[in-house]
Amino acid sequence: MISPGSVVSTPDTQQVKGREGKRGGKEDGLLTDQVKGFIERISHGLAAVGVAPADRFDEAPPGHGPTAFIPDAKAVVVIGLPIVEGLMNLDRFMEGSGVIKEEDVYTDKAGTTKTWSPRQALRNHIERRGSHEIINIELQTMSMYAAIFLENAGFKSIYLPTTYGQTFSWPGNINRDLPRAPQWFGPFSHRHAAVAAGLGRFGLSNLLLTPQHGPRNRFVSIITAAPLRSDPMIRGPLCLGENCSLCITNCVGRAFGEVHEFKVGGQVNRMARIDRDACLKGFDACYKKCMTVCPVGRKTV
Repeated sequence: MISPGSVVSTPDTQQVKGREGKRGGKEDGLLTDQVKGFIERISHGLAAVGVAPADRFDEAPPGHGPTAFIPDAKAVVVIGLPIVEGLMNLDRFMEGSGVIKEEDVYTDKAGTTKTWSPRQALRNHIERRGSHEIINIELQTMSMYAAIFLENAGFKSIYLPTTYGQTFSWPGNINRDLPRAPQWFGPFSHRHAAVAAGLGRFGLSNLLLTPQHGPRNRFVSIITAAPLRSDPMIRGPLCLGENCSLCITNCVGRAFGEVHEFKVGGQVNRMARIDRDACLKGFDACYKKCMTVCPVGRKTV
């Protein structure tokens, strides 16, 4: 976890001349470099950072763009961390174990005997902690420090939580605020923000692909009134599309449908429609095939 000793100080208020943004005002190149450098330091140089102007979210659903959170938002800072490829071999974890069984039986409260896989449960535990919880904690911590950094520079900012996560399953949250948790729709899409910030492109799998790590990434966003210098979007495709389709053909839940197009920042992306219920039903047994089989950005065999 990021050391609490990382002091967040007000950056130099001197500004360099920037180019005019579409919403008016000049982009602050110096402050952009400062906040990016700050994130690079607290992530030990391992995080990807991109900046998108607020107008790249004009195609977002009403109530879910940057100005729905900060009315005078000028930019969105997106931070990404990779998921290590070793976690992608989870279907082979603990093979041959004489202690943890691949299959066992238990009796439920109704007295019915059922089968289950202790080994699969532990494989999923390892993967979900490594691919989601631990990375989410780091991303949320970095986004908090970055938002404080920007507010110390004089610009209202908000850091948004990673999508869902532990607080959505906390009983107090469900019982008091969310009698029925919203399904499959977050307050702000970090994946779309990553596309707008030039960090990646969508794949057929609905996952965000980066050139460096393919679909093996997690992201978080900071919305700010700071007029930061924007990064160019990735123009070329990253997904191999129907010429590959490994994510679709390996889906245990058979959750993918026809391919459709949509825009992010005026740029056309393509993905397969997904049956969320089918995805959820096959989730525990699928071992993240849509992520593990993707050849984009793979560094190891």
